[in-house]
Amino acid sequence: MVNTVTLTQPAYRELLDRLARLEKMVVSLLEKFEKEPSYGSDEWWNYSIKKGEEDIKKGNYKVFDSGKSLSKYLQSKI
Repeated sequence: MVNTVTLTQPAYRELLDRLARLEKMVVSLLEKFEKEPSYGSDEWWNYSIKKGEEDIKKGNYKVFDSGKSLSKYLQSKI
């Protein structure tokens, strides 16, 4: 038995958009439910390394060419 649904192009695009939004929401919820282990434990180190690697893959980091530029950046955040 074959079940098919015919969609117009706009309806298909809307369905894909909704699925993409739903996927982002699920990822966000999973991140909220993931609790950080006790500070300093082996689990915490593994968790922190994993989070750091994810940040690096996403490009969520800054590169400084000197201590002076790092200091200037930190002062700007105060």
